[in-house]
Amino acid sequence: MKAQNIQSNTSAPFLAGRSFGTFAQEQTMAITSRLMKDAKSIHTVQDLKDYCQGYKETLTGKGADAQTSMVRKILKVLTASDAKLNEYHKIKTPAAGQKLVQSKMDKGAKGLDSLSKALRIPSAGKAEGDGDGESEPTAKDAKSLSDLYATFVGDAMTHGHTKDDIAAFLAKVIAS
Repeated sequence: MKAQNIQSNTSAPFLAGRSFGTFAQEQTMAITSRLMKDAKSIHTVQDLKDYCQGYKETLTGKGADAQTSMVRKILKVLTASDAKLNEYHKIKTPAAGQKLVQSKMDKGAKGLDSLSKALRIPSAGKAEGDGDGESEPTAKDAKSLSDLYATFVGDAMTHGHTKDDIAAFLAKVIAS
């Protein structure tokens, strides 16, 4: 009788949502696993550029640049093809890069967004350069507003917000 009460208190939409959540997690893992597999056939910087360009061409919407950037960052670590990332993460070979990515995934960074963030070189906290204490990017390093907006929209959509949610939020921000 107790099992019947538990089941009757659990709604069909809740169970469907849970099932979808499990499906989404499985798809996320399949995507990152596929990326790790594909990285083994990327041997040059040009291969990496071509792969990312091919990926980007399949994407639609304003988040394409942000999605491609996430994939590029992960691939750069998987292939040990970026000097700054290699130095920061202390990797020298693709095998070391793959081991690092797998360890980040094991610690919970399973999706493209969370994995690329986990592999990112922190921009704050390390004092480098001439010691003037400024952490603001210079004009040549500053991202364009359209790139920042695309990243914002991509992140918002990844976290389940709709375009209507984003528009309402922006209207609220502009009004304040």
